[in-house]
Amino acid sequence: MENGILDKRKIKMKEVRPERLFLLIAIIAGLAFAIVQPLFIEPDASYHFDKSTYLSNTVVDRASADFPAEDYQSLPVPFTTVSSMMKNGTYYKNFFEKKLPVISKNKVADKRAIGTKWYKDIMHIVPALGVKLGHAIYPSVGSMVITARIFSLLFFIVSMYFIIKKLKAYKMLFTVISVSPVSIQLAASLSYDCFNYVACAWLIATLINLAIDIKDMKKVTLVNFFTRVILPTFAVYFSKSNSRLLFILLLLTFLVLITQKVNFQIKKWQAILTTMVVIALGIVFYVLKYHDQLRVVINKFIYTFMEPYYSVLTTQVISGTSTVAVPAWFYPIQYTTLILLFLSYTKERVPRWFAWAGLFLNFMNLFGVLFKFAISPDFTEHVITGPQGRYFTVFLLLLAPIFTLLAQKIRVTTQGNWLKRTVILVAVLALVLNLSVTILKFYHLQVPMDEFRSGIEHYIFK
Repeated sequence: MENGILDKRKIKMKEVRPERLFLLIAIIAGLAFAIVQPLFIEPDASYHFDKSTYLSNTVVDRASADFPAEDYQSLPVPFTTVSSMMKNGTYYKNFFEKKLPVISKNKVADKRAIGTKWYKDIMHIVPALGVKLGHAIYPSVGSMVITARIFSLLFFIVSMYFIIKKLKAYKMLFTVISVSPVSIQLAASLSYDCFNYVACAWLIATLINLAIDIKDMKKVTLVNFFTRVILPTFAVYFSKSNSRLLFILLLLTFLVLITQKVNFQIKKWQAILTTMVVIALGIVFYVLKYHDQLRVVINKFIYTFMEPYYSVLTTQVISGTSTVAVPAWFYPIQYTTLILLFLSYTKERVPRWFAWAGLFLNFMNLFGVLFKFAISPDFTEHVITGPQGRYFTVFLLLLAPIFTLLAQKIRVTTQGNWLKRTVILVAVLALVLNLSVTILKFYHLQVPMDEFRSGIEHYIFK
């Protein structure tokens, strides 16, 4: 009798599909983050607000609510301004009670929101609809922001639910990354990173499914290929510039499909040699173009990777944005469970060229972003400053295949569903801890939620 009950519990645990786990966690955590997080603590928060109001023709004079600062090289930074309001008791009055009429859209505070090309505005369409509805509900900044956050969250949840549901492999990985504090923070905000994450995840999932079909020798016609990739490709094209690195994997998948159609075999040494030549040409290009800055850039890379306090590349990829993350003691727990999840995929579901390409794109994205900020004249310190962990989060979805090759050497048992339960428990704890830090700092201690108080300025190589 007892064995029968245990067997039923195991069956029920296995029947809890990853997309349903995602739906449950994302709805509860997302709404909590959307409502509880203080206004304007996300990276570039006031810019995204201004951009959304500009697109929806719902521009309000936020300066009349004692919030005049732009969220870009401005003092005091919005984090400080908002926490000062909480400290002197004017936060709710300014943001939630004060009514603000619509003014001319040309009077938007952050001028970066004006005059951009139309395709760059697509990422802000959802929060723009949100601020429009929020102002119709009640014409306050708080009503506009909270409504827009919920709009973005719904877009994120619905999109990722179907992406995970249609995925043929690595569903639990997509679930865990998509409910990490970084992902939920951005989903419950007005940031264009919400659209960017969904677009990239969509294309990555589509390419994974195609790669599985190719490995399983299923018939994939050219018409079927283009039908499947055209919409996610356009979505990525309209997202952030570094996300377009995924087009390399798209092109590679297409070339492999073509070689199969014409029955052209590429030997392993030919593929390796071609890759090395392409990398060498890329290095030569950068050396010739940036030879005057090369020494400075190399020094910056060395100092950055040797800097003990530089946490962006490690903690802020899944643990939280630059404004708030989980406590430091939780980082190794979070990353250990994620690595164990990676290693649990012991069966090769995609071809090896896809696995190596995924690893290559992660390195290209990492070093490309770092290089861009290293040569920027706006960042003159010895350490590369500017890149944030959210630039690299979605690319983690490509790493499962390469970990499968490693897992064949380092085997992780998944009997008894212990790993699934542990991964979900840690994911939920990360969200609880992240939001708890926010509540403690803002509502109780009333201190700014910014990077200047999180240790990121305590560089040694400065």
